[in-house]
Amino acid sequence: MYIGLFDHPQDVTQEELERDLQQLPEWRREKALTFKFMAGRVLCSKAYLLLKEGLREYGITEDVRFEYGAHEKPSLAGHPDIHFNLSHCPNGVLCVIDNEPVGCDIERIPDTLKMDLVRYCCCEAEVAGITSSEHPETEFVRLWTMKESYLKLTGEGLRNDLKDLLTDSRRVSPVSFNTVIRSDRQFVYTVCRYSGH
Repeated sequence: MYIGLFDHPQDVTQEELERDLQQLPEWRREKALTFKFMAGRVLCSKAYLLLKEGLREYGITEDVRFEYGAHEKPSLAGHPDIHFNLSHCPNGVLCVIDNEPVGCDIERIPDTLKMDLVRYCCCEAEVAGITSSEHPETEFVRLWTMKESYLKLTGEGLRNDLKDLLTDSRRVSPVSFNTVIRSDRQFVYTVCRYSGH
């Protein structure tokens, strides 16, 4: 498995962005330029460049295109045996590549927690764990990245019944989560894959 992380997008200069844009295939450069602000262009560019770097480990050196399946889950055109997932937030860009399905999510740790959001997407036990935590904002983001990475693994996309997602006994295949908390950079990321892979 390849995990690529770019953890300082806010430090990218206009000159570096211009260099990055020149390394992108035309379709991805056009997508990056649809973002109004520089931050969005940086995140879009760095995500593709991380993917390109990681694909070299799998022997793929040409520029790749994306295909989209159900719920807009991306895959690599012409490479059905390679699975990947991208995620970004203002504080970081994450790319994961594997020979098996994989999902990932990276989120910025907020300065304050919105309890209405916590109650909307967390079950009672999770809410209790968050409110009793020494770092409730980090605990919430940890759980959120687990939920979103799982949904990106399965290709379901965000859905309304997030509360019991991590404890849902109806899940067909067991999954494993690898979560990294970077308090120094104010983000958390999680990689999710099916157990046994």
